[in-house]
Amino acid sequence: MPTVQIADDRTYGKAIGLLLEMGGIFRTKPTRQLVIGPAQLQALRVAGLVPNADGARKRGQKKTWSI
Repeated sequence: MPTVQIADDRTYGKAIGLLLEMGGIFRTKPTRQLVIGPAQLQALRVAGLVPNADGARKRGQKKTWSI
């Protein structure tokens, strides 16, 4: 599952709100990280909350991207 780190508080809040509206399962981690599924990642990309290229890494990899 991809892990996305969002640096901006407003963008993080919008992402959480969108994920809650969609339903499904997601997990939050410290430092504004979201562990989400591929469909949820695509929805965040369409909404403009995550960049299209290299916006997420697979879980277990050390590096994460900041927005």
